[in-house]
Amino acid sequence: MRSLIVGNGLDIQYGGGASECGNRAIMNRVICNVQNNKYAELGMFKKDLQETLDICVETFNKIVKNKVGIPIENDYVFLQMELDRVRRFYTQKCELSDIGLEDLFLSTEVLYLNSQSDDERKLCENVKNSILQPLILDAIYNDGKVNEIYKSFPKTLIDYLIKYDAIFTLNYDTNIEEVVMGKVPVYHLHGCFSDYKEDIIPDRFKHMYCNGIMTWYWLEKYEKEEKNNEYGINDFEKMSGVVDIIGVSPCNDEQLYLRLSKNNKLTGCNYYYVERSEAMEIRRHLKGIVGNHITDRNVMKFWNKFK
Repeated sequence: MRSLIVGNGLDIQYGGGASECGNRAIMNRVICNVQNNKYAELGMFKKDLQETLDICVETFNKIVKNKVGIPIENDYVFLQMELDRVRRFYTQKCELSDIGLEDLFLSTEVLYLNSQSDDERKLCENVKNSILQPLILDAIYNDGKVNEIYKSFPKTLIDYLIKYDAIFTLNYDTNIEEVVMGKVPVYHLHGCFSDYKEDIIPDRFKHMYCNGIMTWYWLEKYEKEEKNNEYGINDFEKMSGVVDIIGVSPCNDEQLYLRLSKNNKLTGCNYYYVERSEAMEIRRHLKGIVGNHITDRNVMKFWNKFK
């Protein structure tokens, strides 16, 4: 069996580059959409949304400068590890567009843990689930353009994709389904724009309320993936043989690397890196049998094969 795990690197490669599909481009669309009062129809207005985003950015900068604490009774080790990572990675004051999509959710976690009442905690949960996630999902969706990236896939790439026995994507879009046309099962590990949770939302906003998983905390992803097989985790854990990982950072989604490390049916992994340092980093996350059988491959050489 040969399986593929693919991430946003695919969309960046064929969807206009980082200037269209990268983190900064997505966050800039969040800002633009709010400024254009795009969500008034949903009862979310420019002034309120801007104030919410400003508070999140302000809190994030306090995290970076180590000027916000966590009450000892609410503290936990994984949070401190993430806060430490953020302080090492972000060395200057950040604007919204400087902050990683899921890193922004750390702000709501810190605010939640410092809340003084149930009402404050509910407000933090609402910001996380009903404001930040829908806004970011809409910015990724990009008025539907993200679902049309497949039109730029070379035929040689499509021929390559249909040779897999299973494809697991971290992307919310449906580009892979469009080109493999049922010849290969495709699983959306973090949800899909076409799987809606809300039926009363106007059609042009439904994708904002899909079953997407978005959080800074890999254990929370693990729990959500585990609760519902709509994310394809049962099939993910049944993988055997060789797995290729393309367009996926070695530093995100620890829960997936944990699952791969526990899988004794995997005999090898081809990890496609952008920077050579990523080939070293992946070995800190993949363990077990598959961790001992990693082959490093240059992803740019891989993409160049399909030009």
